[in-house]
Amino acid sequence: MATPTSLPATFVAGNVLTAAQMNNLRGAFRILQVVRATDATSRTTTSTTYVDANISVTITPTSADSDIMLIWTALAEPTGGTGFTFQEHQITDSSNVAISGAEGAEIGAEGTTDTYQMATLIAFDSPATTSATTYKGRFQAYTGNTARIRNDFNTGQLYALEISA
Repeated sequence: MATPTSLPATFVAGNVLTAAQMNNLRGAFRILQVVRATDATSRTTTSTTYVDANISVTITPTSADSDIMLIWTALAEPTGGTGFTFQEHQITDSSNVAISGAEGAEIGAEGTTDTYQMATLIAFDSPATTSATTYKGRFQAYTGNTARIRNDFNTGQLYALEISA
């Protein structure tokens, strides 16, 4: 993330900032826009490779220097077997490339049903573009199990927040 260059490298007691430096501080690291998608449908898969969770957001950054903060929440439920609800879940770009840090490990209670847990992923991306960028949630099952996202009980949400440089 870019840092305003007219600011001192360090601050010490007694520093007085100019008006230009104050304006740079005021404009840095603000939320410029928020895009949200919701999904109220239960989703299941038995696939042990990633499949779309049918939730996505498209955001068009106002600056190529902006970063995007991503937050995905969904309710996970084991549906039998001896494994976990998800083997993993992730937030990807439109090419199905996982966003660094946006991959979650196993969620759920082994060998039980009706044990719900919130699955939340938070990630940060630097797309370096002002073109529309799409992000989506994906998930997969543990071998021999069915992974279920219970958005019908608790609406799933995916947020993209543009953060200024």
